Amino acid sequence: MNLEAGFLFIIFLALFGFTNYLIMLKRYENDLKQSQIIKKNRIAVLYPKGTFISV
Repeated sequence: MNLEAGFLFIIFLALFGFTNYLIMLKRYENDLKQSQIIKKNRIAVLYPKGTFISV
């Protein structure tokens, strides 16, 4: 019984870690996309509308 419970616990930890990794990866990609949009908007403010950068 203890061996079976140990294997189930290891499987649970692996699944929990994998889902946590996927959630953090998605959050990182979203934060990276947001920071790129913010940088582009800050640069676009420096130029007249319709010239160098169009957002």
